[in-house]
Amino acid sequence: MERWFIKNKSDPGIDYKKLGINNVIYKILLNREINTEEDIREFLEPSLSNLNSPILLKDMVKASNIILGHLMKKNKIRIIGDYDVDGVTSTYILYEGLRTIGGDVSYDIPHRVEDGYGINNNLIDRAHEDGVKCIITCDNGIAARDAVDYAKSLNIDIVITDHHEVPKIVKDGKEIEVLPEASAVIDPKQSACSYPFKEICGGVVAFKLIEYLFLIKGVDKEEFYEKFLPYAAIATVCDVMPITNENRIIVSEGLKLLRTTKDLGLNALIEAADIKKDEIDVYHLGFIIGPTINSSGRLESAKEALELFLEKDYSLSLEKAKELRDLNYERQKLTSDAFEIIDEKIQKDNLLNKHKVLIVYEEGLNESILGIVAGKIKEKYYRPSVVLSDSKDLIKGSGRSIEEYNMFQEFSKSKGYLSSFGGHKMACGLSLPLENLDDFIRDVDKNENLTNEDLIRKVYIDGNLELKYISMKLVNDIESLAPFGNGNSAPKFGAKNLQIKSLNILGKNKNFLKMTLSQDNINYTGILFEDSQVFLNNLANSYGREEVMGLLNGRPSNIFIDIVFNLDLNKFNGNVNIQLKIKSYRITGEKNVINRWINWKSKIL
Repeated sequence: MERWFIKNKSDPGIDYKKLGINNVIYKILLNREINTEEDIREFLEPSLSNLNSPILLKDMVKASNIILGHLMKKNKIRIIGDYDVDGVTSTYILYEGLRTIGGDVSYDIPHRVEDGYGINNNLIDRAHEDGVKCIITCDNGIAARDAVDYAKSLNIDIVITDHHEVPKIVKDGKEIEVLPEASAVIDPKQSACSYPFKEICGGVVAFKLIEYLFLIKGVDKEEFYEKFLPYAAIATVCDVMPITNENRIIVSEGLKLLRTTKDLGLNALIEAADIKKDEIDVYHLGFIIGPTINSSGRLESAKEALELFLEKDYSLSLEKAKELRDLNYERQKLTSDAFEIIDEKIQKDNLLNKHKVLIVYEEGLNESILGIVAGKIKEKYYRPSVVLSDSKDLIKGSGRSIEEYNMFQEFSKSKGYLSSFGGHKMACGLSLPLENLDDFIRDVDKNENLTNEDLIRKVYIDGNLELKYISMKLVNDIESLAPFGNGNSAPKFGAKNLQIKSLNILGKNKNFLKMTLSQDNINYTGILFEDSQVFLNNLANSYGREEVMGLLNGRPSNIFIDIVFNLDLNKFNGNVNIQLKIKSYRITGEKNVINRWINWKSKIL
């Protein structure tokens, strides 16, 4: 079940026509809190000149001086990254950047299962044995207070570059940040950091550090952008950062450079994934390239992905890219199988009626895909979800949450049952003894205060759009708001009382539905990805099986639906047509329709 809400942000009275936009685009921008002339201009014209200066990051000068000192002495420097996309790309940026300016640099990335997340004493020991004098972390380290102290005891300088939240303790009723006592700490989330945009990923923090070092060393800025901006864009999208403010600039300009890149590793990955290079978009980064990079860190070692990007022979790069693609197919199969197992257990044990927070343990699952499975369970049932499996002497897992439930805050109330725990509002990682599981679940149940209303998915719509107002110009105007992603989602519109004039079921799994939708004699093709039996049963419940069978057999129907949709272009054989990509639907005339169509105050046009 869903509730549909129309966004209705207040209008500050800007003369939007002088900005060269129409009222549809203006409304969409207001819905995204872009509500001043200056913000609108910057949003519509993303420019590298509007990127924030790296010097605004706390400890940037200090960290750079330390690194330059080690370069001058020809000391060994080691980068220690993380095993996800953000970690791999930020490791690449730092490693290649320091090599470009003459650094004696190496890298290490922890193994997901053997080492766990972030810098630890074993990684520090390896660095010390290799004669390393300076360690630079990326996408990790802000919570590694003990490991930093250990590195210092071995006379190793350690520079933290991270973007995660700073750990806090409560003292005398006040929250106090607990920073590692590193040689320098670059993290925009520090309260003492005046950097104007906090929501950058680890790859962008690394990007800023190399930008400043290149500036000092006199390296050409165009060369810097061409080499590293595509990696910063990939990291930003794959770490699900909001594509607003300077992230929008990084992704927008990074995509342009990706479409023309000469980078061997990126080209090999694009070719192996069978992506049309000149059409590469946020979707390809988030759903094809990112998961392919991630597969090495999930199933093998993230170093394999990094080695792809460092390879100088294209034939070897392509071979490595194909190996990563094979790993990703394996990861997809593991994920699909695990999801079915967990979903079946939820149904069999009647967990939906017993718990508002789903915490499910199953022995023998690959721990690297538990977070993905938790996310899929959360999406299906719209409930905070945790999936756990066995890991050495403990059980270990990941959680994904909904907007109405602060998972980090709520689980912190029950952390006495946990061996390790970390995360934020929407996600967490945790481990605990198996014997503590039932008590942990009971305590979470006791503490949660979710209502039935909280567990109804909310769909937010930019406005009502009658079919007669759709045009190619409108589609092109909307495209000017791209790239779309977290924080700048593709605009969603609603349309009511659309007659289904024809329906075709396509796809190997019969889950691609193509229909002709009509309103006031205006027709458009609508596409929906859903199990065809589910859709047909929903229609039959309201209109009867005979009416549905008539529709399938090509007879005129009197079946009507309301939809939430994106405007999309279907490009085939040189022809370009507008289609409606259906994100949600309900049967017109369904019970409680009025209650579920909330704040539908007026047309957007």
